[in-house]
Amino acid sequence: MTTPPTSDPSRGIVGDRQLVGVQTFDIARLTAHAVPIVPETFIAVSGLGPKDDSNGSGKTSFLIAVSLLLADPQWRLEVNGGRHASGILFRPDAAGVDQAHHASPVTHGYIVGVFAHPADPATSSLTVWVRIATTAPYLQANWTEGLHVADAPTDHERSIQADVLWRELGTRQILSARAMAEKLYGTAPRCLTYLDTALRPPVPSLLSQQLTEMEPHDIGRSLIALSGMTHLLEEEEDLRGQALQHQINLDKAQTQHAQALLAEEEVMSGVRAREAARLALQRGHEAWRRYLAASFRDAHQSDQRIAETMEEERQAAATVAALVQDAEDHVTSFGSAAELATQESKARQRWSDAQQHARELSTTMTELTTRQALLRSQRTALLPQAQGWDGCDCATTAARLEQRRRDHTKAEQQCVEAEDTVTRARTHLHNVEQGRSGKAGRAIDLLSEHHIHAHGLLDQLNVDEAARPVWEPRLAPWQDAIVVKPEHEEKARRLLHTTLPGAQIISSDVRQERLPEGTHSTLNVARFLGTLQERMIPSDDSTAVRDQAMALTVTGGFAAPLAGRETRLRQARDDLAAAEQSATEATEAMTAATAALTLATTQHAAAQAAEELARLSTRENDLQTQIDELAGRVNKAAHDEQELQQTWKEAVARHASHEQLLANAKLKLDAVSKALKERHRSLEALERQRRQIAASQWQLQWGGTLEDAVHLLDPASDQGRSPRPGALHRQTGDELRKAYEHYGVDGTPGADVGEDLRAGEETMRAFSETDPAGLPTFTFADVAAPLDNRLVGHRDQDEVAAARITHDQHAREQAIAELTAGVATSVRNLETLQDMIEKHLDGLFAQISAAFNDLDLRGDGYGAKLEHVSVRPQGAGDWQWQVIPRWKRSRSGGYVSYRENANSAQVKVHAILLVLAALLADSQTEGRVLILDALGNSLGEVNRKDMLAALRDVARDQHLTVLGTCQDSVLADAADVCGELLWFVHASAADIINQPTNVWAFDSNGARTQLTEDWITAGRTHA
Repeated sequence: MTTPPTSDPSRGIVGDRQLVGVQTFDIARLTAHAVPIVPETFIAVSGLGPKDDSNGSGKTSFLIAVSLLLADPQWRLEVNGGRHASGILFRPDAAGVDQAHHASPVTHGYIVGVFAHPADPATSSLTVWVRIATTAPYLQANWTEGLHVADAPTDHERSIQADVLWRELGTRQILSARAMAEKLYGTAPRCLTYLDTALRPPVPSLLSQQLTEMEPHDIGRSLIALSGMTHLLEEEEDLRGQALQHQINLDKAQTQHAQALLAEEEVMSGVRAREAARLALQRGHEAWRRYLAASFRDAHQSDQRIAETMEEERQAAATVAALVQDAEDHVTSFGSAAELATQESKARQRWSDAQQHARELSTTMTELTTRQALLRSQRTALLPQAQGWDGCDCATTAARLEQRRRDHTKAEQQCVEAEDTVTRARTHLHNVEQGRSGKAGRAIDLLSEHHIHAHGLLDQLNVDEAARPVWEPRLAPWQDAIVVKPEHEEKARRLLHTTLPGAQIISSDVRQERLPEGTHSTLNVARFLGTLQERMIPSDDSTAVRDQAMALTVTGGFAAPLAGRETRLRQARDDLAAAEQSATEATEAMTAATAALTLATTQHAAAQAAEELARLSTRENDLQTQIDELAGRVNKAAHDEQELQQTWKEAVARHASHEQLLANAKLKLDAVSKALKERHRSLEALERQRRQIAASQWQLQWGGTLEDAVHLLDPASDQGRSPRPGALHRQTGDELRKAYEHYGVDGTPGADVGEDLRAGEETMRAFSETDPAGLPTFTFADVAAPLDNRLVGHRDQDEVAAARITHDQHAREQAIAELTAGVATSVRNLETLQDMIEKHLDGLFAQISAAFNDLDLRGDGYGAKLEHVSVRPQGAGDWQWQVIPRWKRSRSGGYVSYRENANSAQVKVHAILLVLAALLADSQTEGRVLILDALGNSLGEVNRKDMLAALRDVARDQHLTVLGTCQDSVLADAADVCGELLWFVHASAADIINQPTNVWAFDSNGARTQLTEDWITAGRTHA
């Protein structure tokens, strides 16, 4: 199910709390004094600059800070990580500070906001801290329940306090620039602004009052964002992306399936051809069996008829048996037929043994061929692995690989050491920036935990270049000394006694006194420095100083200045730059070592594959030799079998002719009776016919009984008469020819089909030309043996290939079916969501249009409306809502498009009205902040007052806060309607920073006022 759109998106950690106060640290020229914010009001922002007008007063800098605090979407923090935000930090050149002040640019600063719910400010307060830096990470945020603000008495102390407060927040809840907006404020923008600043790329928007420069779809998207409904389009875009991905996956699967079918069809065509050849051989074998059965059946029937006739002749000759006595005596002289029978039996046995030997050799040939195919498949698998072989043996490549591993490990260690050096250098730089380097820094941190302010002596002391040879030897022993106020000296000594032995503590002077010539410091250490000057006397050559009372000499000659934070910062930054350069070089060496290791690994694997290929080649050659030798033995065995078969047939013939000789003898001897002679001649003729029929030989060929033959030949009820032997013999030859053709042997001269199949094809032609009535000289099995051997060798592979292809096709078809169902489901879900969003946004634009018309009429206009069209996306494009604002320019005139030529003031008026209408249509505006820079410029006096009043009313009715900068011409009108006035003062270009911000306001929520009273008044002399 698709989740229906919601009009109540998450409000983040801040929730419905409202911004009630802002504090900045090292932001432009702004001071660290807290500025109160009265929610649900229009707040006028103005001031006094060096040229006696509001320009340069710092008001825009304050609004920029507020927009960053509230994660204004135009900063695009999720894309650039807040890089542009670092431009708001204090920089002397950008602030126009005179170089005589020796002011340094800051590396980081803070923006702090306090939020509270109007119903219960005391228990619902929450503080958000935003840290901005000049280096990555450029922007980070953190938060905590309750007040967590800087309230030290002076601006300088508050700035120092800010770093401590940030660290106290910890790192568990710290937010990156990318996550800041959604985590703190939810999915709807908390702050919408137009800022006249070069810190971020300008974007035409309704708030920038550049309505005519915007396309209708840009206006639609802006109104959706103002109304807090952007998450609906993002939800639809995510679901649409999923649907598109499903369709891409389906198209890819279908394409792959079609390609696989083509490849599989090529394999299966060969499998089917071989299967057809097997079926043809099977049908040929069956036809051959039926041919033998029919031949035996016909021979047996003829034999039986002749046998019956012969019996009649013998009975007739019985009467003359006596007359043949002499002939029988003569027959005995021919000897026994047992010897011929023995010769026939031995010949048949030798022929049978030859058949068995031929079958065994054929089986062995099949085994060797299968092993050869396996070796070839192994070689095929190894060939791609040996592509990258460079000719070296495995021992060489293994040694090279081990060396590359050692080189890689060494480079990895050097890279880690370089990174550790960078970390130490960065930590040292950070400590120097905080004025807390070395042992003095540890002492300052320890005393700070007990609320004792201490400063490093050399961190806060500067020495003129000319005075360095004299003062640096005096100050060298005091590099770790710290300075505390006199009232803290005793407590500092007790705290450092055990935790930091050897700490040097200097008690500052009670009053500010002039420091010795050549030294400068904000610390009151004139007494300490004066004493050093008195006791440590320079040598004549100014290379050292000496304390006569202690007999102590300290030499000078320092290459770099010893004192002053800027000096220490430069040295620390140089150390960090050198460490980072070394880290970069170590990383590059690591990359080169990794590439060398990868190459060595590949070459070693290739060498191993090459050696294995060599071994396989040797085994394959040996196997081929065995196959060639065995092929000759197979051919010889087939030839021997044929010769032994012929020998057996001759023995059978000799054995059969014995009876004929005996009959001839009897006929020759039977001269006594003409009748008996005729009978014997008839019997002789019948015997010859019987031998020609050769029923017994046909039975041997058939190999079964007459009942088996009759049963095989018994025609089905729907068939005609039983087929004759000649037709069955032709059918056998046809099936054999078809089998060879299916296998690819079609009689083409010169075709590469192998010697065995070529010989089999010749035998097949001889088989087809034999007389079907005569006893066959070779069987069907003999003729089909070469092809049958080939098909047996392919059978297992064909079965495996067919099973694999069937399984793969089923799996792909099932996957495509699942993907098709997924695409249909995704499309249905997307259409359902789009319908709901379209209905929701149609209602939203109708509400905005009604509010737009109402605001225009209340401002003495003649009516306004919105025309909108939904252009649903096709594919991966954006969903565009074409919105065209129109208004009447006269009572009886028609509605005119916003792009029609008109005075710029009227366009700006309606741009602001459109923004207010969008806010009025949103039910979740509590806690939002609207920032308008250069408010009211180019507006006439009447329009200006109407717009300012409209801003006041919308702020009150929608529970949002509007901050608008007011130039001098607008300020008087703004003062009449605003609920608060913020006044920024930068009276002179000679001032480094602003004066404390002046505020005029009244907040009826007393609990909210009490919540921030101490914080707001801290450091203000006239609070």
